[in-house]
Parts: sequence; C-alpha cells; structure tokens
Amino acid sequence: MVPKWIPPGPLFWAYATGAAHVAAALALLSGIQARLAAGLLTAMFAVFAVLVRAPLAFAAPGSHLNWVMNAMNLALTGAAWVVADSLAERRSAG
Repeated sequence: MVPKWIPPGPLFWAYATGAAHVAAALALLSGIQARLAAGLLTAMFAVFAVLVRAPLAFAAPGSHLNWVMNAMNLALTGAAWVVADSLAERRSAG
C-alpha cells in the first residue's frame, strides 16, 4: 500500500514499518522506553493517514474499503495516543 513516489521505495518502507511495529511492541511489553515507543507509534500512524490512507480515500471516494481502512487507521492512531498519554501520566504521578 506504500505509494511508489515515496523514496527509496515500497519494499524498503514495508520492512521499515514492520520493524518499527515490532520494536514498538517489544518496548511496550517490556516497559523499556514504552512512552517514547507509543509516541513514535502514534506519529507513524498519523503519517500513514496523511500519506497513504487519505489520498486513497479521496482518489476513489466510492470505495468502502478505503474509507474503512482510513477509519481503522484513525482508531489505531487514537489508541496509540491514549497509551502514550497514559504512560506519561503514570510517569509524572510516580
């Protein structure tokens, strides 16, 4: 789903984002730099919305799949943001 115009190419970004997802999961599960990982995960999902999901939805507004994927990405962005904010509050309280 990575647009071909984003350098250095779709295959690179597929591996890079996959590695970022795994790194974020490990950080959240272990608690090591979990707040940073959740914040970066939020940013990654937000970039997905701007560069991938929104253009697809507006290019083919009749495609329900594009709108569903956009909504799912928005839900994931919100969930990651809530986790990041929760970890920030826990850190400031403790």
